[in-house]
Amino acid sequence: MHVHRRVLLLLLLLGLSIPTWTQSTPTDSSADSPADTLATTSPNPLTILLPGLLYASYPLHHSDEVVRTSRHSLLGAKWRNRYDDHMQFASYGLQMAMRCGGVIGRSRTWGEMLTADGVAALGTATIVLSVKRGVQRMRPDGSTHNSFPSGHTATAFLGATLFNLEYGQQYPLLAHAQYALATTVALGRIANNRHWYSDVLWGGVIGITMAHLGYLVSDLAFGRYKPFVVSREVPDKYFYLALLYSRNLLGGSGCIGTQLGWQAPSLNYALELALRPDKTHPTLHGDLVVGAPLYQWRHLALRQSYGIGMGYDKSAKDPHYAHLQAGLELHTQLHYLDNLALFLRMHCEPYRQSYLTLGLAIRHPH
Repeated sequence: MHVHRRVLLLLLLLGLSIPTWTQSTPTDSSADSPADTLATTSPNPLTILLPGLLYASYPLHHSDEVVRTSRHSLLGAKWRNRYDDHMQFASYGLQMAMRCGGVIGRSRTWGEMLTADGVAALGTATIVLSVKRGVQRMRPDGSTHNSFPSGHTATAFLGATLFNLEYGQQYPLLAHAQYALATTVALGRIANNRHWYSDVLWGGVIGITMAHLGYLVSDLAFGRYKPFVVSREVPDKYFYLALLYSRNLLGGSGCIGTQLGWQAPSLNYALELALRPDKTHPTLHGDLVVGAPLYQWRHLALRQSYGIGMGYDKSAKDPHYAHLQAGLELHTQLHYLDNLALFLRMHCEPYRQSYLTLGLAIRHPH
């Protein structure tokens, strides 16, 4: 019972601890021109996504079973209430009602608000449906194979966050109430035996992240946010940790890996470790990688990279082999990602394979 209460408290805190939207003082209060109440920065989905992923990635199998057992002992196996089917849309109705009633929030026009809502809703639906189809997790009640993630929870937290971003500065208590309603929906999905605990956690992360992405896209579309070149903000020297996923261009399984590096003004040095989790041909290799800049655009930088190291292929007759790589890297150069860098790399290993790699680098100034 103690574990059950602690798990439910964590879920409640996920809903109630989302910071409210802070805005600057309107700069134009004339009757014929709506005040631009945009804060100094647009929403950053990564600030929600990364902590959320760490939280939701905690080993949850044991928690799933504990919560399900506690749910059966408290409510019985056949308890069912459909309030969550309707409450998931409450925040959307309130947002639209306030706008129809003339309450101006963060968005200056209907177009800005509906663009944010539409992009966020489309993104949420696409991710939820795609993951459901790919994972095919059985629901706890054994009805269907579409349990992960929880679409109801994603919808509810999406609506709560959209309301918070639109009206949270003027009505903070009302915004917090939307998260309380969304948390009630998440608890309802567990109580109705329709979802596992981890299903609703990931649903909440998806909904909250997509709401921030929706308002970011709206700001870009309506000229309220413009990217800046990162070179004016990021120091010339910094450590970075990169997470990598590589796909073999000639077919076969891909690789996952990590890279720890040091960026200097002209060169970067890194140690890279990658694993190919193939059942028949699993490989592990480590490389020393050196990179150098080739060309700089306003928002992108092209680099060349070379690596040498050792590999181990358990299924091969001679399992140890020398590992060489050479390729190109395309890095984002945006102020919006001043502590994070997304890059796309294409490299080939002579006489072996060619890979296309997607990486996420976390920068730490020296």
